[in-house]
Amino acid sequence: MTASSKIRFATVRDLYAAFPTAEVDVGVESCDEPSADFVSRLTKEGERRAALSYCAYLLARREAVWWAARCVRQTAPEDAVSRRCLQAADEWVTEPSEARRRRALEEAAQAQKSLAAAWVAQAAGWSGGNVSPNPAYFLEPPPQATAQAARGAVLIALGALSPERRDAAQVEWIEAGLCCAVGDLGRS
Repeated sequence: MTASSKIRFATVRDLYAAFPTAEVDVGVESCDEPSADFVSRLTKEGERRAALSYCAYLLARREAVWWAARCVRQTAPEDAVSRRCLQAADEWVTEPSEARRRRALEEAAQAQKSLAAAWVAQAAGWSGGNVSPNPAYFLEPPPQATAQAARGAVLIALGALSPERRDAAQVEWIEAGLCCAVGDLGRS
């Protein structure tokens, strides 16, 4: 079994079929190119935001939250709210219980939406279950909610980097996303 055969969506068309919002978020038309090759090609062609967006959708929910938190941490957010949001997301990744998911959702709700870490917590909170603030009403998140929140976190974090660091960080984050997609967390 090759590393790329471990990826949950073999081709771009497969991923876009599962998440119709992905094509708009990635900004590249559907094709039958293998997912890993697609991400590598986008990276080489300088379409790194598209590659990052694709990675957010390519990863399973827990992996997407882990990856987004990893990327955000590299921007060294030092405020207490960001730390709480990242901690809540990390706790959910470690043990994806309903209580931990709700805590991440609550941390995200209390944070400014301009904080990348708030979107990491939101990604965990939107991973399933009831996302309504009123427990009497059940509101299930759409399937793409975690991917879109993780994507938002990574893109906000990217904007926090100096222009000199941005290109290298994007390449590193894309590589980490691909390693995570194939289950090779030792390299990321």
